[in-house]
Amino acid sequence: MNVIELNEGRKVEYELRGTKLDFADGTLTMNLAKYQRDYPVTKTITGDAEGNLLIDGSESRFYVAEVEIPAIEYEDVEVEGEAENATATAAVEDAEKTEEETTPAEDTAPKTHIERKAKPLNTDDVTLRLWSIEDFDIL
Repeated sequence: MNVIELNEGRKVEYELRGTKLDFADGTLTMNLAKYQRDYPVTKTITGDAEGNLLIDGSESRFYVAEVEIPAIEYEDVEVEGEAENATATAAVEDAEKTEEETTPAEDTAPKTHIERKAKPLNTDDVTLRLWSIEDFDIL
């Protein structure tokens, strides 16, 4: 995880365990993989007047951190068997074939198809930006 300190002063304590980012000894924990989408996501961690940490909170008074989560990356994987939508596709293709093309032929080749699978979140690509919390006491 890339960490950038945006200003001078005391910062919130944090710990990254797997894909879980923990702030202030368990006061707030984010499962970064759950926030990941097909586009980059930025979440702002703020503090309210009572010392609570919030994610994108509207009642916030202090900036604490900003977490930038990269977009989901995909890989194409060859999978045995027919694709789930192959039956409907085959029916449409069969309806369009001429009589000559529909003559049965031995098809002994194993059926495979390509599926797009999401790669696990690489936390090395996450960026954590920290603001000073000198004037903020976390509960």
